[in-house]
Amino acid sequence: MKNRTNIKYPSEKMTRWNIVLMILTIIANLIVAFVLVYVSNYGALSKMLFILINVGTLIGLLVIDLLVYFSIRTMNKKVYTAAAIILCASLAAGSYAAYVAARIQGNIDSMTSSTQTSDVSAAFVIYSGNSGTAITSISDLDGKKIAVAKGTQTASIGEKKLANNNVTAEYKEYSGYTEAYRALIAGDVQCAILPVTWESLMEEDTSLSQYIDKCSSILNFSDSVTDTNKSGADKDLTKEPFTILLTGENEGLADTIMVLSVNPVSMKVTMTSIARDSYVPISCYGNQSSKINGAHAVSESCMVDTVEQLLGITIDYTVEFNFASVIQVVDAVGGVDVDISTGFDAQCWDIATDELEVYHLDAGDNVHLDGTRALGFARERYAFVDGDFARQRHQQEIISQVLTKIMASKDPNMILQVMDAAGSNISTNFTRNQLVNFISYAMQKATRYYGDSLSGVFNIVHSRIYGSDSSVYDSGFGMNLYIYKLSTQSVNDTVDAIKRNMNLNSPIGNSTPVSWSAGEEYDPPDVSD
Repeated sequence: MKNRTNIKYPSEKMTRWNIVLMILTIIANLIVAFVLVYVSNYGALSKMLFILINVGTLIGLLVIDLLVYFSIRTMNKKVYTAAAIILCASLAAGSYAAYVAARIQGNIDSMTSSTQTSDVSAAFVIYSGNSGTAITSISDLDGKKIAVAKGTQTASIGEKKLANNNVTAEYKEYSGYTEAYRALIAGDVQCAILPVTWESLMEEDTSLSQYIDKCSSILNFSDSVTDTNKSGADKDLTKEPFTILLTGENEGLADTIMVLSVNPVSMKVTMTSIARDSYVPISCYGNQSSKINGAHAVSESCMVDTVEQLLGITIDYTVEFNFASVIQVVDAVGGVDVDISTGFDAQCWDIATDELEVYHLDAGDNVHLDGTRALGFARERYAFVDGDFARQRHQQEIISQVLTKIMASKDPNMILQVMDAAGSNISTNFTRNQLVNFISYAMQKATRYYGDSLSGVFNIVHSRIYGSDSSVYDSGFGMNLYIYKLSTQSVNDTVDAIKRNMNLNSPIGNSTPVSWSAGEEYDPPDVSD
């Protein structure tokens, strides 16, 4: 009979620790599995790196599992201690990796989600010049006529607000916020439901701004609204040229409107601004002409259809951002440096309080701006000789700088901050796979030609659609109202440039871009001494 007196049996305490160690090992394996599954979604960015990460991670996990197994098997204190320390370190590293993975995945899912939920703010605006019973609260609106902009989110949340307060009113629909405001001043209605930024909206029009002092809001409120995004085109972005409609949203209206065309072969990008006051046929108004920024107040689809109709091209994808995204993304990349030709008081926005704030920006070259001041710089037009053209130029400048900094950066923390800012404030109908494949494609070109820096890959050509200040007579209002009338020739030139960039078979030739505006300074050439 064998002598069994020398056989070691684990004590009750050791047994408990063995169970804990096994549970932690299982958790570590699950965390690693989660991270690897996530990373596999982005394997197209670098197949070799993806293989190396997977192989290295699996080898490391195998070593840890074997070490835990031998520590339990041998009950050697040194092996046991080493296994516990390495396992805890692996759990900490794996947990952080899983956190980062979930953070990035959540932001990308939020940006590319087919439905977007956002807070919309609105105001019940009255005009003191109207005769009749004084209106001081929404309960006084019972039985009154109220102007709403047809199909807008402010109209829906305003009607909902009144219904919840048992107020019954007669709603009169108009083709936009400006038309609803006109009806209020003309006395056709006793109240208008407008964005909370209605004052800044109406002061853009000199014929309407004179009535602002006699208007007031009896209530500002907000509510959540869920929209369904229109699906993007089913294109291979590494081979097929595509277009993007980029809109900067402010309380439903589009403060920034840009059309981008991207040629993945030449990596040339055309970036064309459209003035937000452009007077064009609006698709969802039955092609009745109005200011183009109002189309976005109805829906993103209305804006897309309107731009497609204006330019005669197909918009493949949309990207929409708000004030918060500008501030947070610019801050994430460390700010921007711009040339300011004249000092002015910039209308900025405080994200925390969701209120307007004003900062003075001094004139100078390479002035460094944080996100808040960059937003004010991008919104200003009155301080500059060329007005709205300056605003469009500054918006393009900031977007280009931000893109360049993001593409040139190799700082993971900055990328995470950009993703956090984008996740809740930017929406797009690109799919995740399309974005990953295109970035991977751009990275391959960068490695081949630009020393791993993405900043030199894209050739961005800036332009804008020119026009002239004009007016249209409103018989109901009894006066001429300001509009910006686009030049047919400028529209045609823009369309030609986009189509040339989209055509993979375009002949190569020398192009001479020419642009001119009466609002721009002209330096005559020296013809003699």
